[in-house]
Amino acid sequence: MGKTSFVKIIRYVMGGDLPPEFKAPELEEHSFTLAFRLPSADGSGEEDVTVTRPVSPRTRVQVSGWSAVAERQPIPVDEWKALQAQYLFHIPEAVSRPTSGQLWGQLVRSYFGDPTKVHHSEADWESGVRIGHLLGLSSETLAKSGDVDQLTKQGKAIRKAVKEGAIAHLSLDEPKLRAQLANLRRQRDRTQESLSAFKVDEQYAEHQRRADNLTGSIQQLNDEGLALQRRSRELDSALRDEVDPAEDDALRDKLERVYGELGVVLPDLVGRRYEEVSEFHQSVVRNRRFFLQQELDSVRARLVAIDGERKTLDAERSEVLRLLGETVALDTFLAAQRDLAKLEADVADLERRVEAAASISQIGDQVKLKTAELVTAVRAELHERSDSLDESISLFGELGAEIYTDRDASLLVAPTDKGILKVTPHISGDASTGVRSVETFMFDIVCLIAAIKSSRAPRILVHDSHLFDAIDGRQIASCLNIGARLAEAHGFQYIAALNSDFIDLVEAQSEGAFDAEPYIMSTRLTDATEDGGIFGFRFS
Repeated sequence: MGKTSFVKIIRYVMGGDLPPEFKAPELEEHSFTLAFRLPSADGSGEEDVTVTRPVSPRTRVQVSGWSAVAERQPIPVDEWKALQAQYLFHIPEAVSRPTSGQLWGQLVRSYFGDPTKVHHSEADWESGVRIGHLLGLSSETLAKSGDVDQLTKQGKAIRKAVKEGAIAHLSLDEPKLRAQLANLRRQRDRTQESLSAFKVDEQYAEHQRRADNLTGSIQQLNDEGLALQRRSRELDSALRDEVDPAEDDALRDKLERVYGELGVVLPDLVGRRYEEVSEFHQSVVRNRRFFLQQELDSVRARLVAIDGERKTLDAERSEVLRLLGETVALDTFLAAQRDLAKLEADVADLERRVEAAASISQIGDQVKLKTAELVTAVRAELHERSDSLDESISLFGELGAEIYTDRDASLLVAPTDKGILKVTPHISGDASTGVRSVETFMFDIVCLIAAIKSSRAPRILVHDSHLFDAIDGRQIASCLNIGARLAEAHGFQYIAALNSDFIDLVEAQSEGAFDAEPYIMSTRLTDATEDGGIFGFRFS
């Protein structure tokens, strides 16, 4: 017949998305129109307002009879939602949450899975801001939980990306990066100091070749000197081994003495021959000693000359090496400049990585700091608004006692350790679907009354029949009686979209505790005929 469609039409006209089932070709040329009584722009009274939004195009809406809307018509849907946020819900301009759509999501419910949620994927902080706004708390304070939530998600996303290698060359190990940076800076500074002291010698290569040649010449002299020293030792030894002439005469006298003792006299011929041989031998020895001594003198003279040459070459080589030590080749200088440039680039890159790691680390510190500040701010807000909150908490308990005689109902309000406002409607006993639905009913009533008192919501609350499906008939009767009584007492319209046979069943089960007749609308919808539904025709 169209109970759920009725709820969806309200949400669509007030700026929501077009439901998928409304995209049928049969509805392309249709528009939906609602009549409201809304507060005037200056707040001095109420005005009868008509709002029309076509199925196509769905980007503009026609608003008639409301002083908050300019004469230019139709207006964009975004402008329509902004006007509602300003004049119906009085949402501060400085906050992004709650939105008018989120608030309509509670006032005209289509989701019943959780009393505090308007859809299954709504974030906890968004739920807290929306509920807090309706209960009269500061939206500016509560909305800061969104900043903390976003900061937390960013930190987690970055850390995950780094761990998975999605962000190349980025590490979260800040101490290790700082140690690497310190070492790299020291290496860069040393290279820079060395480069600044360089003297470029265009003849560096020639000097280097001269130093190599001098080293080779000195080595050759050293080798020659070693050979001559060995020869000198050999000559000294040979000269010592030669027989002295004086020793030869002594040998002859010794020989004659030995023979005389034996009684033998050497013949004169033998004596003469010995003298001849001795004289020849002495001649040979003298000649040999002469040549050996001459060679030894030559060797010693050459050793002296070598020592002089070596000192001269060594002095020249020292001077060349000094020049090489004080200067560098142009190629070496250019290579050092390239090395310094690379070190500078590496240092800059590592500095960026350290800064990035520090920023990521600071996200966690910022989250902790902001969270602590937010928890304190929310507690202070709850304390400041304690009187109005106590009224809502007390009303929730009274309604629970009226619906259930054997259960306790409580509305728990407190900040979480993340600074998010957490409001928990609770009815003791088993947490059945029916009990949760009653919690939702009571919670919506309490939030609307608190919002009306602080001028933060239009005076309307709509519940689809799905809310009551799992509730016992006696509890439904109590809920409907409460809705009717409080709507009259606080001046709001409470709409419960129920089938007539369901109402009959509730009246029977409640044994007359609820009489629906005074509240049934004159317009009747039925699925008995083709044109009895809310659209006036059937479509697939």
